Amino acid sequence: MFTMRYIGLSISLMTNAAFADALHICVDKTPSPPFVYSEKINGAGQLRGYSLDLVKQLLTSVGRTYDIKSLASPEIEKKIQNADPKSGCDVVLDVAKTPAKEAFLLLTPPVYSLNYDLMYNWERYMTGLGVKSLADVAKLKACGVSGYDYSAVGKDLKIKLLDNVKDAVFELKHKTCDVFVAEGVVMRYGQRMNNYQVPPVGCVRLDGTSKNYHIGIAKHVVGASALLGKIQQQLIAPTTKKTIAALAETYDVNTIACQQTLRVSP
Repeated sequence: MFTMRYIGLSISLMTNAAFADALHICVDKTPSPPFVYSEKINGAGQLRGYSLDLVKQLLTSVGRTYDIKSLASPEIEKKIQNADPKSGCDVVLDVAKTPAKEAFLLLTPPVYSLNYDLMYNWERYMTGLGVKSLADVAKLKACGVSGYDYSAVGKDLKIKLLDNVKDAVFELKHKTCDVFVAEGVVMRYGQRMNNYQVPPVGCVRLDGTSKNYHIGIAKHVVGASALLGKIQQQLIAPTTKKTIAALAETYDVNTIACQQTLRVSP
């Protein structure tokens, strides 16, 4: 009987120790303002952003310690899928829900949503684009950014892919592209951070292209389901809702206003 109690106590201590381990939040080295990026002005080199600040707040609220690792995307993908609890990546941000991702991640409810807009040079199209369908848009020269998921409009539009937002804005300004298919919030924040100079722009909301983004917890984390449950409770708590609203204001992630809305069939 003594032996059984001793074994049970050992297992309990091991479980508690595992829960006390710091979680490794892994973020992509490639900046993605306003969600995760390296500060250039105040506290140069410090990682910050809407998603990062939010997950730090949530983990603190549920009593979990953490550290932050900045890694290349392929390395994060490899580590987060590793079944070993000591793989080095436990939490990832800005995850779009897919069956492939859910094979190795538990996802929180959506923490923000983005949609694509058609951004255009207002000085060139002062009265608007005058488009009534994607077929009309297809007659224009459209630019996008390599690596972005344009599946919602890709079958209808031929999009010239560029390396980054800065290049797309340059081509928009110099009329190489008529429209930039963009997540307008991301473009706006880059302008605010002086990453590029944006000409006066108008936009057409592509209604139907909205995509939800989540925080992902690796299934290899000990007690991952319990941790997800605690985070879900925090997300609906009044204090957390106030935090999210304050972060949205700080990082300017609220939806931009467009002059026109164009319905895109899913």
